[in-house]
Amino acid sequence: MSASIIYVHGAGNKPPAPDLKQAWDRDLFGRDMAQQTRMAHYADLLHAQPGSIGADACTLEQTFAALITLADEEGEAMPMDADEARDRVRAEDAELFSGLSPEGQELALRLTMSIAAQATARPPGTAEAAEAAEMFLPLPEALRRWLLRELLRRLIPDADAYFFGAAREAIRDRLRQALDAATGPVIVVGHSLGTVVAYDVLREPRFADRPVPLLVSLGSPLGYTEIQDVVTRPLRVPAPVRLWANFADAADVITLDTTLSDDFRGGPRLIDARVDNPSPNSHASCGYLGNRQVRAAVSAALAESSPPGG
Repeated sequence: MSASIIYVHGAGNKPPAPDLKQAWDRDLFGRDMAQQTRMAHYADLLHAQPGSIGADACTLEQTFAALITLADEEGEAMPMDADEARDRVRAEDAELFSGLSPEGQELALRLTMSIAAQATARPPGTAEAAEAAEMFLPLPEALRRWLLRELLRRLIPDADAYFFGAAREAIRDRLRQALDAATGPVIVVGHSLGTVVAYDVLREPRFADRPVPLLVSLGSPLGYTEIQDVVTRPLRVPAPVRLWANFADAADVITLDTTLSDDFRGGPRLIDARVDNPSPNSHASCGYLGNRQVRAAVSAALAESSPPGG
C-alpha cells in the first residue's frame, strides 16, 4: 500500500481545508495529489472566518497585493509617518497583549526577547549576520518591519490558544483523526506551529507503533527554549519517526535557532538542513514547500515507503 502524506499547517488564519491542501500539493509536488495527501486543518478552531493564502505570499507582487488588501480592509493605508506609525504599533501591541492569557503574555515577552537576542547576537561580517540583515529584501524597510511584526502577531495568539487555552486537545484531535484515517506508512509535513502539534501528537504512546518514515518540520519554533518549555518532554525524536528532517531559513525569525538536533535526543534520526526560503516572507510555508531539498526529501521517502506499482 502506498504511503500517504499528512500536512499540518502553521499559525494564523487559513483557507478552508480543501483549498489549503491543494495549495500545499501544488507548492510541494506541482500538482494535485488527490487522496494521497490530507490536511490536518485546525485554523477554524481559532478563527471565526476562513482566511486567504495572501499572508503567505511567495512573490513580491503577491506580498504587495496582500498589504494593499489589508489596508483596504482596515479602511486606511499603512501609515508611514514615524510618530503615527509608532503610536499605532504600540496600540496594536497593547491590544494583542491584553487578549492573551497570563501564560501567553509571559510566552510572548520571553519569545520576543529571545528572537531579538538571537538576531543581534550574530557576529558582524558573518554569513548569518548578512542573511539576517537582508531579511525580507527587496521590500522597503517599513514593510519589512511590518512583516516581521505580523509573524509574531500571528504566531503568538495561536500559540497561546494551543499551549494554554481550551483548544489544545481539539487541535491535536485534528491530527489524530488524520493519522487514524490513513492506512500504511505516513509522512508528516508540518510548518511553524504545526511542527509543534506534530511533535506533541507523535510523542503520544498510542502512535508509538505507527510507521512514520519521515517527519518534516519547516520553519519550526521548536529550537527556542521558550517553546521547548511547554511541549512534550523529555525532548526526543518521537518513537514512530524513522527520520526527522528539519528545514530552516536563517532569515526566518521563527527559526533563528536553525538546529534541533542539539536539543532533541535521537542521534542520526534528526537531521538539520539550512535552506533558502525565496519568498519575501522568509517564514512562508509555500517558500519552504517549493524548496528543492524539501521536495527531494519528501519524494525520496514517498518512493521508499511505497511498494513498486503502489
